[in-house]
Amino acid sequence: MNNIKESFYRHRWSIARIYFYVITGQLLFLVEPYLLGRAIDGLLRGEFKFLLLLLGAFLLESLMIYRRMVFDTKVYVKIYNEIILDYLRRETEASQSARLARTDMANGIVSFVEHDMHYFMSSILTLLGSLYFIFLGSPIAGLAVTLSVIPTLLITKFFYRKVAQAARVGNTHYESKVDIIQSGDTKKIEGFYERRKKILVAGSTIQGKYWSSLSSTRSTFIILAIVVFTHGKMGLTQGEAVTMYSYINQFLGALLSIPTAVEVITRLKDILGRLSDEKNVQEMVSTVPVVD
Repeated sequence: MNNIKESFYRHRWSIARIYFYVITGQLLFLVEPYLLGRAIDGLLRGEFKFLLLLLGAFLLESLMIYRRMVFDTKVYVKIYNEIILDYLRRETEASQSARLARTDMANGIVSFVEHDMHYFMSSILTLLGSLYFIFLGSPIAGLAVTLSVIPTLLITKFFYRKVAQAARVGNTHYESKVDIIQSGDTKKIEGFYERRKKILVAGSTIQGKYWSSLSSTRSTFIILAIVVFTHGKMGLTQGEAVTMYSYINQFLGALLSIPTAVEVITRLKDILGRLSDEKNVQEMVSTVPVVD
């Protein structure tokens, strides 16, 4: 584990630069619905001030995204190579199949920082920023979307163990891939891929139930928030309506970062365990029930 932390620490300033691009881009994204609403109302009056501001926000956000995408790949490829080379030097007891599989799995660690951390940071900013604008426009609508946190957390808690089990079983099975293929035994190879199919189908079924439940919750609270926001507002402008819908949609979309975070961290913990301590992994795996 220490070597993984050291690899990221050596590149801390480059990572900080990447996160600067991410945060700046997300803050611009947050003000865009406000500018859009004002631009719509302005255009109806023949004014173009907010339309130009909106265009400027779009262009600057695109620049931040471009700078981040060009720069971050260079940094994260270096970190991935350092982690893998260090692991291969240290690990001599695991089978060749397990070592190869874990070099593939290690990409999940770098992917977490490169993609998931960006997503989580953006989601936190979106949750706080959009909720501020929602409460600013309608405290009742703000209360309605805030209540959506409760069913989201309950659904996440219900599916947590199943997601964790699917991750452990899938990774353990994947570690035997090279050994089985190299054995040349047709029956073993066919059995491996048949088993792989069952594991993937079981995992996909869990994911389907999980995200269908979350999506239904999100849709319900979008409708609820829109109803309470528009109730009794006879003088509501088109721009105000567009702005409020955008922020409600942003908030409820960002709220899905909670179950996503739980799922990603669960998978990441399993991979880190395999790269850090062979003995603990074997003990952990021996307690995992079969998923069919």
